Amino acid sequence: MSNEHVVSESSVICPEIDPEERTALEAADIDPERVAEKECSYRTLLDAGVDESVADALRRRFSLPWSFETDGDLDRRSTEVRGLGDAERAWIAASGDEGWQAFDHARSRAEESEDEEAERPWPRPTPVRAVAGVGPEDADALAEAGIISAERLATINASQVAGLLDLDVLHVRTWRYNARELIE
Repeated sequence: MSNEHVVSESSVICPEIDPEERTALEAADIDPERVAEKECSYRTLLDAGVDESVADALRRRFSLPWSFETDGDLDRRSTEVRGLGDAERAWIAASGDEGWQAFDHARSRAEESEDEEAERPWPRPTPVRAVAGVGPEDADALAEAGIISAERLATINASQVAGLLDLDVLHVRTWRYNARELIE
């Protein structure tokens, strides 16, 4: 066997799972391959004793389901998700009804807007410009980071957003506070 690059079989199967995560999974008696194949839920990882930060990272990277036990109770689940406002919780609870957003046929955007207010089962997002202190240039900068609604602004990590957009963290914290006040 040559001394060229040797790749273990397990790293070929699950290349996205780093050694520390692999060790944490194996310590909890969870096969890392099951995570890569989405045979584990976030709740399964936590129940097995995987550290929450490791479970969070794996959930995001592999788009793991929250739980395999959906039991149809979106109202309860909406209270378990951190960072949601009342309007977002109501939207999640409303989506538990199978008929909440049925698409029988394709409609044009003009047709949707005509009767959207009467049929819309969830609240319309509050534009980020409605937040006190957020001007047009600020709104454009926030939009570059994917923050286009007051609801989203209310749930951000101010330090990360400030660093990403090269903004003063105090301004971003103020906007986040004002967004929370606006949507509650």
